[in-house]
Amino acid sequence: MPPCLDRILAGLRLIFVTAPRHYTEPTDKRMTKSGTAAIWMWGIFPIYLMVLLVISWTSRRRSPTANQYLNASSSLPTWAVALSFLAYNCGSIEILGMSAMAAQYGVQALHFYWIGGIPGLVFMALVVLPLYLRTGARSLPEYFEMRFGPGVRLLSASLSALSTAAFSGVVLYGLAEVLHVFLDWSLLAGTMVSAGIVMAYVLVGGIRATIYTSVFQLCVLIGGLAPLLFVTVHFTPSTFAVRSAKWHLWKPLPLLSPHASLDRFGVALGLGFVISFAYWCTDFVMIQRALAANSYEGARKVPLLAGFGKAIIAFFIVLPGVAAPSLLRGAGTLPFDEMLPRLLRTMYGPVFLAFGAAALLAGLMAGMAGNISGFSALWTEEVYRPRINPGRSERHYLRAGKLSIVFCVLLALAGAYATFFFRDLMEFLQLILALFYAPVFAVVLAGATDKRLRSRGAIAAILGGVLSGTALQGSFWAGCVHFGSQMNANFYTALMEFGVALGICLVSASFRGKESRSPNPLTVIGSDAVSMIRPSGSLILLSTLLLCLCALLNLLWR
Repeated sequence: MPPCLDRILAGLRLIFVTAPRHYTEPTDKRMTKSGTAAIWMWGIFPIYLMVLLVISWTSRRRSPTANQYLNASSSLPTWAVALSFLAYNCGSIEILGMSAMAAQYGVQALHFYWIGGIPGLVFMALVVLPLYLRTGARSLPEYFEMRFGPGVRLLSASLSALSTAAFSGVVLYGLAEVLHVFLDWSLLAGTMVSAGIVMAYVLVGGIRATIYTSVFQLCVLIGGLAPLLFVTVHFTPSTFAVRSAKWHLWKPLPLLSPHASLDRFGVALGLGFVISFAYWCTDFVMIQRALAANSYEGARKVPLLAGFGKAIIAFFIVLPGVAAPSLLRGAGTLPFDEMLPRLLRTMYGPVFLAFGAAALLAGLMAGMAGNISGFSALWTEEVYRPRINPGRSERHYLRAGKLSIVFCVLLALAGAYATFFFRDLMEFLQLILALFYAPVFAVVLAGATDKRLRSRGAIAAILGGVLSGTALQGSFWAGCVHFGSQMNANFYTALMEFGVALGICLVSASFRGKESRSPNPLTVIGSDAVSMIRPSGSLILLSTLLLCLCALLNLLWR
């Protein structure tokens, strides 16, 4: 049987069978502790779901407009937005994906929190958010229309919707993994139940419900995972001795070596600059969260405040993940994505195990809810209203937004299946970021600094970047180009896409062509915008402290 057909059939079996290829049957499945924990889970989880629905219902307001239901622009307190900002990021990516990265690469997974997070967050707060706020844009696609016109807005919204739906699928896969490990559910059962729960409370309250429930879920996440750090810390000496090379950030990495699993060039520039800056500055949900703050100063503080939380939460997820292969029996046969749930089963008693499972589910549900509500806002406000069916009533657009929530859940089911073709969650997630975010970020930079760039050049740059990255990834999968790992291939793909897109922007800017439309002066950073971008004293202090914390952590773990 051809290998590709065999993988497709294995994937189809995966949907309906309880213990497929990725789901390694645990040896202690029938132990008393697991059974007791399952009983506790059945008691705790319904209460947790009821709290979610209560928060969704109480946080909802009558939404006379679709924007208030889908975006909640400039209407929420800074503390709630900052915590939701943090919960969405940590919930959707870090929980299973980062623990899997830690089990595979060691503390080098911390790169995704520190160099891959903090500089980009500071740039977002100091440069990009003021640009969006200055124009009054509620999203990146709306800013693109102000800067370039409706064509770039449609292209940007389409790519954002595609990547957001893919993110939802990855998180749905993570939910199914957790439900399998703790309750022995199949992929089909886990994905259907998880998708139904998240869809229910997003439909009830829209973006407001998503933000306030994610704050509650963040508290559950920290409460459930923090004890794991402390119950594994007494293993530190033996663990460090067994995996000593895994406890350094930079020392094990070669300077420039695409054939290595990771190298310093790819991490510093591919992750630390292109992917990080592109994610924080162009991701629809991240920008949507920040712009929901009820003040200009508050919106700029949101990513900085979340950055401090991100630096701390890293320890709760990465360090136990690094220790997991040394603490779990038969760890070499386990998928990396199952390391953290298995570690919880091993180290926690029945009650803490139930709370730990609730924490994983809480974080993942927060991420999926954020992506689903983001997809709904993208489709309704960026595609359907302006391009397909303009001029209808607000009630009509509210109904369209709610229908798009259901459609996104269906797309997420397909994305959950696609995730099984990668070794761990983060490989797939970083591939999405590299393919769809890097060229868009190049256009944002070029468009904000060079008023000569026009719509055709921006469209050519985005499409050229995506096509070049797709070609490189296809060559890698076909064996024509060699990288040491899928992750390193992702970093170099991001670098190439950014370079190609930026090059097209620079060339096209030098040729005015027949386009006579001049950009809105508010969308370009010129001499008149310096006073607007200039940060306050508190923003400078927070940014300095955050960058110093990042530098200190990298120095201590070098």
